[in-house]
Amino acid sequence: MAFILSLISIMFVVRTFISILNYKHSIKGVPENVSHIYDQEAYDKWLAYNRDQMKYGLITRTFNFVLMLLLLVFQVFGYIEQLSNQITDNIYLQTLLFLGIYFVASAIIDLPFEYYQTFVIEEKHGFNKSTKKTFFIDQIKQMLLLFVLGGAAIYGLHALFLNMANIWLFIVLAWAAISVVMILIFVLNTKVFVRLFNKLTPLEEGSLKTKIDELAGSLGFEIDKISIMDASRRSTKLNAFFSGLGKHRDVVLYDTLVEKMEEEEILAVLGHELSHALHKDTTKMLIEQILVFGVFAAMIGLILNWSALYTGFGLSGIHFGFSVILISIVMGPISMLLGIPTNYVSRVAEFRADAFGAKHVSKDAMISALEVLARANYSNLNPHPLYVKLYYNHPTIAKRIEAIKAS
Repeated sequence: MAFILSLISIMFVVRTFISILNYKHSIKGVPENVSHIYDQEAYDKWLAYNRDQMKYGLITRTFNFVLMLLLLVFQVFGYIEQLSNQITDNIYLQTLLFLGIYFVASAIIDLPFEYYQTFVIEEKHGFNKSTKKTFFIDQIKQMLLLFVLGGAAIYGLHALFLNMANIWLFIVLAWAAISVVMILIFVLNTKVFVRLFNKLTPLEEGSLKTKIDELAGSLGFEIDKISIMDASRRSTKLNAFFSGLGKHRDVVLYDTLVEKMEEEEILAVLGHELSHALHKDTTKMLIEQILVFGVFAAMIGLILNWSALYTGFGLSGIHFGFSVILISIVMGPISMLLGIPTNYVSRVAEFRADAFGAKHVSKDAMISALEVLARANYSNLNPHPLYVKLYYNHPTIAKRIEAIKAS
């Protein structure tokens, strides 16, 4: 019990310290090569947004920290176990009810915070375009997805655990099952999950579509579909991405990106994404995630053998549902440490992709596209190096532009 409480407290202190450190560093100024991205008015707006986001992060982090401590210290999870056991005698349903009660309660508690971030902070700084109807429909869809996909995954893993006499065999099979699910989600992301929340319409015939097809064709890729996503229904922020495996790819462009970028800049962004496809960066990232989930599976196996973790928090014994909550706590510091090498590898791939876009479109277009993205998304132009190492899977804008000019 003391181990878990200490771990939660240490992670809270570390994350809070790093967040404050990053904020103080970011307001000291910006590197010379990106000082033109924000004029004084835009910089003041970014500063206000950054300050509001930092305060919001501190408040929500502190609230969640205190809430989890109270739940654990006052053995609330033991009461949730008793309640779920009273409702049904089926051990699988007991686990699903236990987690269902926890996640529904968490969603209800988080809802005011998410509402505030969307309709106060994002609205105040000109990003939010979502209506209250869209916001609540999104919340319902997310909860339904969690129930369906998460519930199926928990049911399957629980059944596997109960039917495996050897804990290490369970770990291997659980890892394999999670890996298959991850691959399916990756493949179906744009075709299913993105479409649950957004409308995708084909890019109309014209010079942009022709140039995209020509760029992809010159690099040996065939674009199966180019779609415009109605991102402006929720936000003014920009993005674009590819989906699919192999040489057949679907392109998705945010409508905000098409609106705010010139054609050459859009091509540079797509050239960047094509580099990820050519170098199989997305596949490598998926493999990395599968390896990381191997660590998760091993930790689940160990936690499921540590009965004192359960009885110390008021449960009757080892409980599969509570192990899911425990793993999210234990994996916090492990994920942070694993993020250092995985984020580094990702940043290297991003440098290479920038160089690729600059080579096959133009340096000026690639740099200009990055500047538009930074300006429109209120990017932090001067994050603390430690924060970058821990959390950034993309290099800073200043480093990216510096690398493109040097290439």
